[in-house]
Amino acid sequence: MKLQVLEIVLWPRKAGHEPRRVAFEPNMANVITGASKTGKSSIIPIIDYCLASDRCTIPVGVIRQAVAWFGIVIQTDEGQKLLARPEPGQLNSPTEMYLAEFDEIAVPQVIPEGNTNIKQVKTMLDRLAQLTMLGTDAENQGSGFSGRPSFRDLMAFCFQPQNVVANPDVLFYRADTTAYREKLRAIFPYVLGATTPEILEKEWELESLNRALRMKQREMKAYATASETWKANLANWVGEAHELGLVGNGALQLKEEAALLSLLNSLVHRDVPERPLSPDAIEDSAKEYAELQNEEATLNAELTEVRHRLNRLADLRKSVGQYDLSLTAKKQRLSLSRWLRNQTQGSEQTSCPVCAQSLESHTQAVDAMCDALAVVETDARRVSKAPVVFDRDWASLNESMRSLTDKLGAVNVRRRGIEQRSARAKQQRLQTNQIARFLGAMEQALVLYNARENPAAAKEIDALMESILKLQGELQNHNYEDRLSKALRRLAKSMEKLATKLDAEDPDAKLQLDIRELTVKVRGDDGRSDFLWQLGSGANWLTYHVAATIALHALFVRLKRSPVPGLMVYDQPSQVYFPRKLATRRSKKPEAEPRIADEDAQAVSRFFDVFGKATTTLPGDFQIIVVDHASPDVWGGLKGVHLVEEWRNGKKLVPLNWLDTPNTDDSA
Repeated sequence: MKLQVLEIVLWPRKAGHEPRRVAFEPNMANVITGASKTGKSSIIPIIDYCLASDRCTIPVGVIRQAVAWFGIVIQTDEGQKLLARPEPGQLNSPTEMYLAEFDEIAVPQVIPEGNTNIKQVKTMLDRLAQLTMLGTDAENQGSGFSGRPSFRDLMAFCFQPQNVVANPDVLFYRADTTAYREKLRAIFPYVLGATTPEILEKEWELESLNRALRMKQREMKAYATASETWKANLANWVGEAHELGLVGNGALQLKEEAALLSLLNSLVHRDVPERPLSPDAIEDSAKEYAELQNEEATLNAELTEVRHRLNRLADLRKSVGQYDLSLTAKKQRLSLSRWLRNQTQGSEQTSCPVCAQSLESHTQAVDAMCDALAVVETDARRVSKAPVVFDRDWASLNESMRSLTDKLGAVNVRRRGIEQRSARAKQQRLQTNQIARFLGAMEQALVLYNARENPAAAKEIDALMESILKLQGELQNHNYEDRLSKALRRLAKSMEKLATKLDAEDPDAKLQLDIRELTVKVRGDDGRSDFLWQLGSGANWLTYHVAATIALHALFVRLKRSPVPGLMVYDQPSQVYFPRKLATRRSKKPEAEPRIADEDAQAVSRFFDVFGKATTTLPGDFQIIVVDHASPDVWGGLKGVHLVEEWRNGKKLVPLNWLDTPNTDDSA
């Protein structure tokens, strides 16, 4: 896939400033060199972010505070494209993006707002990469990690950030996460060319045809099994038809299969016999039933009212009895007052016969008690007449309840009679329905029986088998295992050749890329094979990282159609040697001072020499971007190596005048 970075563009938050543009050369090893905290390690995150990454890994701090939009200009087979995204702020990754497409991009002064989103840009990048729409595993229907590859999956082959470029445990970008590692394992045969979109399509088609054939064969087998079972029960079908009155006694004497089938075939074309009912009788019964329901409801309401009145009358009788007992108790207590008054009337003695106290001062109180006694006696006489009235009402209500109960019983008898007549009609309808269901089931059974020798189904199976054999013949020439082994052998030779030009501890070691463990396996003269993490020395780790990644791109550019972008970005490859020494050991007069001649500088120079030769000699579009401390004193003058910018002495990725308070010590 042709995709090379022509520019990185930053748009400032502060108005009045031009966008910051960092230009790169296509098909060259582009080098940005500089001191620490100048923004070098932001290059990979910016490119990755603008290529529709799901997360923003651009370092927080000065660059995020000063920049409003990040963008890259890329060269593709369709011309140049500008991809830009806003600084995410509080969001982890905004979906808004800006896309411009021209033969030659004119970078705008400002980007007021986006005109597309991350999903649409991913779709465009997938299209540019000409990625297959199928998964990498036809049997698993492309689900999970075996789902279709995406452009974002291919970034593993394009970036070697500072924490990966010499990491003994991780060889590929983001392969330290389980999901990305499993996805990378799944797509590796596809990117190596062991399988192609055309082969994947044929494999998927073959698997689909095999599933259809298995389904059709199971269906035909089920037809055969079911038809044989049904055939053995032909006599039972005829017996059931006789029980339903569809055939006479003579049908039970039939024994031959042909005669039984002919009889049953004739039945399925017969109309379901109807047993007519009198519409007038049904209507009259329905009307009478409705009237009885209304009458029953009325009688139930009246009966409920009578029961309620009886309950209230019983409560009232109980209350009157309790009131009568209360009046009797009062009479007994007040009767003494009348005796006292009789003792004093007509006699000169005015003292109490009990306590001998004078009663003259209490005459008024005695009279009041006598008056109260008279009132109580009057109430008692009136209450004593109430039970007679209550008994009369009680008898009347009981008579009404018995009458209503008798009427309700008569209504229920008439209603049950109508229901019984309706049940007979219902049974007649059920029998008709039963016959209809029997004829329907038998018709379906006959269809199933006849399908066992269905010529159309047999032709369909033959057509499926013919298509399967054709696809198998086309795939026979494509031996997946052989193609994968061949690609890995070619890759191993390329890695070994590159390692001899770099700084491997054992330049003659045999190398192998293990696509299951996603690392390099090294075999020495003693025959022992070790994984990368088992080796020591940062020089070894860096050597095999560079050898593996460039060897992969050498393989990609030679494929007829590779989806992997021809882009490789390295961040601080010289860190395993002496980054600070190379960053500070600068000649004030380069023409008067020779190149640094120590062993480490020569080792670093070999890496840059490989970078330059890879971009100029590989038969295709391939660009390398390197950000490093190493100055041109180490790699200057090498073929294919282009100095982009040198960020020292106050020059950084983010211009100082973009900052409110310029601080040369802050990271850009």
